[in-house]
Amino acid sequence: MLCEQNGVAWQADMSARVDYGPEYWEKCAGYEGSEIAEAINAARVGLVGRYFGGRVCDIGIGSGAFVRARPSTYGFDVNPAAIAWLKREGLFVTPRDGFGAFTFWDVLEHVETPAEYLELVPLHGWVFVSLPIFRDLRAIRESRHYRPGEHLYYWTDAGFIAWMGLHWFWPHEANDDETRAGRESIRSYAFRRNRITAVLKDGDG
Repeated sequence: MLCEQNGVAWQADMSARVDYGPEYWEKCAGYEGSEIAEAINAARVGLVGRYFGGRVCDIGIGSGAFVRARPSTYGFDVNPAAIAWLKREGLFVTPRDGFGAFTFWDVLEHVETPAEYLELVPLHGWVFVSLPIFRDLRAIRESRHYRPGEHLYYWTDAGFIAWMGLHWFWPHEANDDETRAGRESIRSYAFRRNRITAVLKDGDG
């Protein structure tokens, strides 16, 4: 499904999904150790560090690289292999455990209802995101990021910022650090939940 005016496309049948299990964990772990992977993780730690210094909840941990790289960072996942690792390390949390910042590295495009996670972010809370960004949504099928059953949403830059705004988040930074590190068409963002729009959402003004 394609909505060019709003800069978003999505998979019409979201019941067709990949399995997030041990094989997916091993796939993510296989990326670790390379020069590109190290540069990406450093960019993510740096992005968070420019805005927030407290406890962070990493949603969708991949293989746990970011959780290991940043102090005071914990994780939540739906992959049983990732959950088992987090629990062994004493790092498993739920998003409702009182965090002031959340990270979504290559995650929101995989989630059927990503707004459910965003609603857990408190007023003035921070959200840090990386995901594929498209200049032309009509060219999705030509991209390496076209992954039916895995990537459920596709955004343009303006479309994603506008979509986050609908959930009361204002952008503080957008960069192409991960693309410069060697990935294709990945953009990273820092958002903060805004007082004025949150009040308006609650019908108080």
